[in-house]
Amino acid sequence: MIKPTVLLLFVLGISGYSILANWHKTHFSLHRSNGYHTFFKSTSVGLIIFVTSSCLYYFSVVLGKYFEINYDFGHWILINVFQLKELDKSTVALFNISLTTLCLGVVTPFIYYLFNDKESLYAEEFLTDADSPDFSRLFGYSITEGFPILFTMSDRKVYIGYIYEVQSKILTSDVHILPVISGYRDEKTLALKKVTPYKELIDRINKKEKSEITERLINLGMSDREAFETLEANPGLYDQWDKFLIALPLREITYAHLHDFTHEHEFKYEERKLKPRIRCK
Repeated sequence: MIKPTVLLLFVLGISGYSILANWHKTHFSLHRSNGYHTFFKSTSVGLIIFVTSSCLYYFSVVLGKYFEINYDFGHWILINVFQLKELDKSTVALFNISLTTLCLGVVTPFIYYLFNDKESLYAEEFLTDADSPDFSRLFGYSITEGFPILFTMSDRKVYIGYIYEVQSKILTSDVHILPVISGYRDEKTLALKKVTPYKELIDRINKKEKSEITERLINLGMSDREAFETLEANPGLYDQWDKFLIALPLREITYAHLHDFTHEHEFKYEERKLKPRIRCK
C-alpha cells in the first residue's frame, strides 16, 4: 500500500508543477530544468499552496460551525466513493486540504489569465529571458519599437525584415521574418550589396490586388467610399506580405542588428568619407 507521505508529496508536486508550468514567469525556466531541480521547485511551490489551503480549510470549518453547516465534501467522497468505513477527523481534514491544494494549483493560473493577456505576457517573458535563444532580446526590442533587423548569415547572404514569428519553445531553431530587402556581403569589403527589394515588389502586388478587390466590391453594389472603408478595415483581404515569409535558422545567423532606414543615407555618407582610409588585402 502506498504510504500517506508519498501521496502527500505527489499532491505537492502536481499542484506546484501546475502553477510553475502555467505561469509566464516560471514556464520557460521550469522546462529548462530537469531531475531533482524540477522536483524541488514543484514541491516547494506545492508546499506554499498546501499551507494556503490549510488556512482556507480552517476558516471554512469556523464558518461552517458559525452558520451551522454540517456538510463535508471530503467526508462524503471518502465514504461514498472510496467506501471507507472508519474515518478520523485528521484523515478527512488531510484529504480536504489535499483536494483544495490540487484545485488551487490548476485553477489559479486560469483565473490569473482571465484578467491578463496570456499570449503577450508569454511572448514578453520569452523575448526578455536571458536564457532564451540567441538574439531573443534583439527580437523583442524590434517588435516593441517597430524597427526591422538586418541579418547576416554564415554564407554572407543578408536579409532585412520585420519579425513575424519566433517559436516560443525551449529549443527554438528558426525565426520567421517579413522581408524588406535581401542581398549579400561583398567577399572582400563585406559591404552590403542589395539584390531583391521585397517591399517594393510586394507593395506593387498589394496595390494591384487592392484595385481588383475594390472593383469586385463595387460590382456587388458597394459605393466607392464603402469599398475603400471595407478594405481599410480588413487589410488581410489584399495584403500579400505574409506569403513571402522567410525562415532563418538561428544557427546560421552570424550577427544581427536593428536597421533604421530613415538614417541609412547618413550612414552611407559617413562611410564614403572613410572609404579612402580602408585598405583591403
